[in-house]
Amino acid sequence: MTSSLDAYDSRGDLAQFGPNSLLLFALELRFDIDDIATVAATAITDGNRDRKCDLVYIDEDSRTAVLAQGYEAINRERMAAPANKASDLAIAASWVIGNDRPGDLGPSLRTAAEELHQSILAGEIDAIEFWYVHNLPESKNVSDELERVAKSVKEMLVQRYDEANVDVRALEIGRGKLDGWYLSARSPILVTDTIDVPVANWFSESGDGWVAICTSVPASWLHELINKYGDRLFSANVRGYMPLRRSAQNINFGIEQTARNQPGRFWAFNNGVTALVNGLIEYDGGSSLKVSGIAIVNGAQTTGSLGHVPVGLLSDVRVLIRFVRAVDAELVEDIIRYNNSQNQIKPSDFRSGDKHQERLRGEFKRIPDSTYLGARRGGPEDRARKPSNMIASDTAAQALAAFHQDPGTAYHDLRGIWEKDSIYSRYFSEHTTAKHIVFCYSLWTSVVNVKSRISSIPVDEQTDDDREALDFLRRRGSLYLLVAAIARSAEIYIGRALADMFALSFGDDVSPADAADYWLPLVDALLPLAPAQLASVFDSGGLRRKDIVEGGLKAFRSIVASTKRGNSAVFEEFRRRIE
Repeated sequence: MTSSLDAYDSRGDLAQFGPNSLLLFALELRFDIDDIATVAATAITDGNRDRKCDLVYIDEDSRTAVLAQGYEAINRERMAAPANKASDLAIAASWVIGNDRPGDLGPSLRTAAEELHQSILAGEIDAIEFWYVHNLPESKNVSDELERVAKSVKEMLVQRYDEANVDVRALEIGRGKLDGWYLSARSPILVTDTIDVPVANWFSESGDGWVAICTSVPASWLHELINKYGDRLFSANVRGYMPLRRSAQNINFGIEQTARNQPGRFWAFNNGVTALVNGLIEYDGGSSLKVSGIAIVNGAQTTGSLGHVPVGLLSDVRVLIRFVRAVDAELVEDIIRYNNSQNQIKPSDFRSGDKHQERLRGEFKRIPDSTYLGARRGGPEDRARKPSNMIASDTAAQALAAFHQDPGTAYHDLRGIWEKDSIYSRYFSEHTTAKHIVFCYSLWTSVVNVKSRISSIPVDEQTDDDREALDFLRRRGSLYLLVAAIARSAEIYIGRALADMFALSFGDDVSPADAADYWLPLVDALLPLAPAQLASVFDSGGLRRKDIVEGGLKAFRSIVASTKRGNSAVFEEFRRRIE
């Protein structure tokens, strides 16, 4: 069976991120990210004054922030990663969370710290995870160091955010955990043992492609399972069980308290557990039950909370449970998606059957070297090995929003694009074509590629223009702002009035990769104008301030107009590419 590192080694698309590539691979597996390049463009905090922090990522759906440090050993036969790299996370935390001097941080880390700070104050973060990602076996030395990191960060959070109730977790993500996450992305059931279920009575149900058994089990049985199998018990959802927060309103804490103090009422108070299994086996004429394989897809909070209660206190606690078996892979995915409260339905899922997405999927079949799922999710194999030519639905939506003059929504409100009809209809309508999506998406891709190219230049070889461009491009949301600014100037470099921006395209015989190459000379010509005209947006409230954004876009367009003669050759070349 292919290991996670074998899969990682085959990912040519990650090589461009150099020492951060393994970090991004882990992030992609953990949060089921469709377009890791888009996330990398914002999440990586490389550059001058990165303060031992390689990446800052906020996952809005799980309300989780990740601060990460990465390490790749050339010799993979080593038995453990250096523990001092784990202790670097404490330094990173002190600069990102405990620092009162943002000017001491590099541009990328400074805006990341500001965004995290605002999210904590707004109550949008439930947990902060500190990751040490490497390609070696996990070790006790690293684990002990990470425990100290978690403790010191928790104290730091309490001091700075006295009213915030945020979990702190420190994770060593070595070869073992990466393998678990990778296998979980490919197969929903990692625990494949045949397991006795301590019950004598149950009833069965069946339907279109599935069979199930419903019964009640002793809580002590679930306690034993979680102690034996740990996170693998939740393999259908790599986000797994979220640790307790000491709040009376928090469901995890409430589950534990009910099991401890009102065991006789637990069954009536709790929704129960749903488990996916490979097989259901009845013995002795239906008087005993075994299951082959198990993965809990709903009830991770219940099971995890019971695991925190001493088993001796669970003698009177019983839990409603149903075991479901399905063979069809697509049906298994739907069962997981609709049952798993930790793997919430993505906003785009509600648009997967939309008439415009159906039409766009058909139109993309005519676009060379492209894959567009149209708000659908791929199966497990798709998540483990994404097509290299895939245009992720989320990234397409963000590129459309940015191109059509709403970079704030593109960066801050991706969920709103899919959830709110008023926003969705702006960008996905009968006017939206596959070739126009390629036009917008390829501009975004070209901007990302330019940032990557400049970032790869050794510091001592960077020109002043390079450094100014990087300082701008490392600000959170700057890539969306630059896409909007270049789009705002379209009439200047195309050389005519544009009544309908949705009509712009390179035609339906141009691949996204070729389209990105078409944009490249134009992006190179206009990027030097961005620091002076657009950087002030981030000093005046950022992309959430539409009036400030509008002022920056107008200023950028005026400067582009003044360069029309000097850039005439570049503009003419681009103009000839337009359909």
